[in-house]
Amino acid sequence: MSTPVNHLYEFGPFQLDPPERLLLCDGQPVAVPPKAFDLLVFLVERRGHLVQKEELLKTVWCGSFVEEGNLSVAVSILRKALNDDRDLHKYIETVSKRGYRFVADVRQVGEPEPSLPALTPAENLGPSEDSTSQERLSTAVLEPASASAASKRILLWSLLAAALVLSAFLIVVKLIPRHESGPSRVEGTAAIHSLAVLPFQTLGAKSDDEYLGLGMADALITRLGNTGKIIVRPTSSIQKYAGEGLSPQAAGQEQGVDAVLDGRIQRQADRVRLTVQLIRVRDGVQLWGETFDKEFTNIFALEDALSERVAQSIRLELTGEETRRFTKRSTERPDAYEAYVKGRYFWNKRTDSAMKKGLEYFRQAIALDPNFAEAYVGVADSYSTLGLYAVIPPKVAFPAAKAAAQRALEMDDGLAAAHASLGFIHFYYDWNGADATNEFHRALADNPNYAMAHSWYGESLAAMGQYPEAVVEAQRALEDDPLSLIIGSNAGWTFSLAGKGDQAISVLKKAIEIDPSFPRTHFRLGRAYEQKKSYDLAISELQQAVTLSGGDTCYKGSLGHAYAVSGNTEQARKILQDLEAGSRGRDYVPAYAIALIYAGLGDNDHALSWLQKAYEDRSTAMAFLKLDPEFAGLHSDPRFEQLSRRVGF
Repeated sequence: MSTPVNHLYEFGPFQLDPPERLLLCDGQPVAVPPKAFDLLVFLVERRGHLVQKEELLKTVWCGSFVEEGNLSVAVSILRKALNDDRDLHKYIETVSKRGYRFVADVRQVGEPEPSLPALTPAENLGPSEDSTSQERLSTAVLEPASASAASKRILLWSLLAAALVLSAFLIVVKLIPRHESGPSRVEGTAAIHSLAVLPFQTLGAKSDDEYLGLGMADALITRLGNTGKIIVRPTSSIQKYAGEGLSPQAAGQEQGVDAVLDGRIQRQADRVRLTVQLIRVRDGVQLWGETFDKEFTNIFALEDALSERVAQSIRLELTGEETRRFTKRSTERPDAYEAYVKGRYFWNKRTDSAMKKGLEYFRQAIALDPNFAEAYVGVADSYSTLGLYAVIPPKVAFPAAKAAAQRALEMDDGLAAAHASLGFIHFYYDWNGADATNEFHRALADNPNYAMAHSWYGESLAAMGQYPEAVVEAQRALEDDPLSLIIGSNAGWTFSLAGKGDQAISVLKKAIEIDPSFPRTHFRLGRAYEQKKSYDLAISELQQAVTLSGGDTCYKGSLGHAYAVSGNTEQARKILQDLEAGSRGRDYVPAYAIALIYAGLGDNDHALSWLQKAYEDRSTAMAFLKLDPEFAGLHSDPRFEQLSRRVGF
C-alpha cells in the first residue's frame, strides 16, 4: 500500500496496529499473511463504504498483475483470521460482483508518536526482550500530549506502563547471563514476525563436521517453529545456502522474511565457539549478536543457550505448553541427531536415490536412539514419498509409513510433523478424507506455520472438491515457504484442480526459475498446459520431467497421454509398449500410468481394466480419480463411476 497508516484501530475483540503490522485478538497475536494484512488495513480505513474490487487490486497489489482470485483468497484468509461467519459476515461484507465493505464498528485509538533518536552508548542499559517496547513507550511520555481527554488517558496509561516496563527491564538485565561478546543489540525486534535461520558456517571444518552447521540451524528452526508464534522458514528452504556465499541480507530478501539469523562455528579440540548475529533484512542492521563457548561433548547445551537467547532477542512470549515444546530435546544422542539431519537433507531433494539414502539415515538415527520420535517421522515421510513417486509399491511403502508415524505419536502426541505425515497417509493411501482432515487440523493446531501440512491439506481439500478452502491452504503454504520446490509443485496441482490454470502455470514457472532441474515442477506444468490444450508446451515439459527424473514411469504415463490426445499415437504406443513390458518384469510400474495412455488413445476398456489394477495396488493417484482431467472421456461409463465411488472421494 502506498500510504503508511499511523492509527490504531479496535473492533470487536481485535486491535489492529498497522505500523507494527500486528493484529491482536484479546491481546494474542493473530497470524495474517502480508497482502491479507494490507487488505484489512485498507478496508478498515474505508469502513462503512463499498470498496470496488478494481480499487483493492490496484491499491493492495500496487499495480502488479494479479487475478481477481488473489483478492478472493485474501478475503477468505481474513474471514478465517477474524472468525467471521460465512453467512453473517459481521466484519467483511461481500457486495456481489462489485467489492467489499468493512461493516463492524471501529474505534480509532490514537496515533503512535515519532520514535526517539537511538540511545547513546552511555544511555544504553543492555539487552532486554522489552527494550523496543520501552523505547516506544518512553516516546509517548516525552512528547507533548494532545488536549483531548482520550489522549490524556492514553498518556496516563503510558506513564504507568513505562514505569512497569522499566522495572521489568532492569530485572531482566540482571537475570540475563553475560557472554564473552559483551552487550547484545535488540532494538527494533518488535517488528520481527518471520525469520530465516541460515546454515551456520563451519570454520576449518573437518569431514565429520560437514553437517554440524546445518544441524545447529535445524535444531533452532524446529524449536522456534514449534512455538507457533513466529513464521520460520523450514530447513528444506535454507539448506541450499550452505556454502553458497550469499550475504545474509540477500538471503533474507530472497526468503521474504523480516530478519535472518546468521552464525559461524569454530571447533578446536574439545571446545566449540559459536558466533551469531540477528540481521534486519530491510536495512541490514544488526539487531543482536553474541558469542557462545561450550565443550563440544555437550553440543545440546550450546543449542539450549542459543535458543534461549534468540527467543529473548525476538521477544517471544511463550505459554507453559509452548515453553515445554520450545525447550524439549528430541534426542540426547548427538550422533543420532546428526544422522537425522542427514536424513532430512537427502529427503528434501526428492530424487529416488536421495529419498532412499535419507531413509537409511533415519533408520540409523533410530538404531542409535530408539526413542527418537522425529526420526520415526523421517521414516514415515520417506516411505510415504517413495510410495507416492512409485519407487516402491504403495502396498509395501504406506503400511510401513503408517507404523512409523503411529510410533512417533506414541512417543509424543504433540508432534505436528507426525500428525501431518499421518494425514498424508490417510489421504493418499487410505483414501479417507475425514481422517486426513482431522490429522491435518491437529498438525496445524500444534504448529500453525507448518508449510508442508498446509500444502498436503490443500491437496486433500481439492480432491474432495472443496476448492476455495484448498486454494487458501495452498496459498498459505506458499507464503510460509515461498522458495520450496515441492510446495510450489503441490500448489500448482491444487490450483489446476480448482480450475485456476493460469495461476497454476504462473506458480510452476516461478518454481522452475528457482531450480530448473527439479522434475516434478516440469511434470505439473506439463499437465497444466495439457488442460489448456497447449499440447506442444505440455509435451516439452513432460519430456523434461522424464529426462530429469531418469525415466520416472508416472511421468512417462502422462507424456504418453499427451502424445495420444495431441494426435501422435505412434509415440504414445511406443511409451505404452515400454511401460507394459516393464510391468511384466521385476520393476514396479504403476498401473495408473498405463491407464492414462489407454484413456488418451480412447481405448476405454483397457483404461478401465488398468484402473482396476491401480485400485488393487492402492495407487496414490487414485485419490484424484474423479477430478483427473485426463480421464474425462470415461466419466459417462458406469464402470468408471462405480470405481470412483469405491475410492471414497
